[in-house]
Amino acid sequence: MASNERSQPKSRWRRKSSMEEPPYLSGDAEFRVLLFGRSGHSQFSLANSILGTDVFSDELCNITESQRHRSEAFERKLAVVNTPNLSEYEASQKELRRVFKLSVCMSSPGPYVVLFAFDLNNISPSAASILELVTKHFGDSILNHMMVVVCHEEEKEDSALEEKVQTNRDFRELIEKCGRRYHLFNERKAQRDEKVSRQLLEKMDDMVRENGCRFYSNHQYQEAEERIQKEERFMMKGRKKEMLTKRKELESRYTGEGLEKELESRYTGEGLEKELESRYTGEGLEKELESRYTGEGLEKELESRYTGEGLEKELLQFETGIRVENRAKAERKISEVLGFTLTAVDYAAAVGKGAALGALCGAVVGIEGMVVGAAVGAVVGGGIGGAVSAAWGYLTNTAAQMNRR
Repeated sequence: MASNERSQPKSRWRRKSSMEEPPYLSGDAEFRVLLFGRSGHSQFSLANSILGTDVFSDELCNITESQRHRSEAFERKLAVVNTPNLSEYEASQKELRRVFKLSVCMSSPGPYVVLFAFDLNNISPSAASILELVTKHFGDSILNHMMVVVCHEEEKEDSALEEKVQTNRDFRELIEKCGRRYHLFNERKAQRDEKVSRQLLEKMDDMVRENGCRFYSNHQYQEAEERIQKEERFMMKGRKKEMLTKRKELESRYTGEGLEKELESRYTGEGLEKELESRYTGEGLEKELESRYTGEGLEKELESRYTGEGLEKELLQFETGIRVENRAKAERKISEVLGFTLTAVDYAAAVGKGAALGALCGAVVGIEGMVVGAAVGAVVGGGIGGAVSAAWGYLTNTAAQMNRR
């Protein structure tokens, strides 16, 4: 696997203190990766390799909406969000916004790494234009967390491939915008050797360390996470009755009464004999009786199933399932309205203030002056509101980068 010779030495990137290690390497934090692709199968093959499992088929070349897949591999919990291939959306800003808003919600509160994947034999000027679409929506600061991944199935030496991409003007312009971070990824080798995937993950970890072990965030991510959590709390309140019913059901199964009932219904002499006689005869029946249903074996089996520990474990699994389900529903719901409310409020406030100020100025020349002044003030206020909104977005993006965790 080739590496970028012009990037900083790995020894300078790595931090020895465990306190400075990415949280997903030492705890329960999830390693969130946002993956963009230009066209073709490359980004989906790359997602399979990062996740350590095949969630996308070899024939897949595009998806209709953003998807998130989770796994536990390479000593970490992983969540990879794939967007549809962006070349399909260049002509439709409305559809592109829909794709980006869903990807924001799925990768909220923010991705540690953003990957831009494309095929070695498909490097063209349009790749840079697609990158501009990403930065236009997410902000230029997302480039600090981005790495270009060139996917290929070549059998050539990495040095030869390095020379090939480095002499491509479009590629050089592309990686300059990403801090010259790129990686050559051999899809064919990755299928038979996990070392290929590990090398990519190590480079991604280095980039995370370089960013202070923080994930990317901006005002849009902050708004999304706040609204998603609010929606989750609302959904959880609506499912309290369901959770209480489940708790009572499990408690009845895990109490002494439940154990006694299980013993009487399944393991009485008559019930046991009838069950085993249908399955075993002669020596087989006797052996099964002795090995599985002695007093000691029966007691051990049932105690392991009916202790308080088992109850709490099953309750936790049920509640976790509900929370995951609620989160997914909340993300999708918020993605449909993300950004609209904030923008509408900003513009409404700006128009209102502009109209009031215009009316005040026009009052000097009478009623007609007030009407004209209010109209002109509203238009000016709306224009200023747009500029203020953009400025506010820039400031909050910068503040998010300073405070993200």
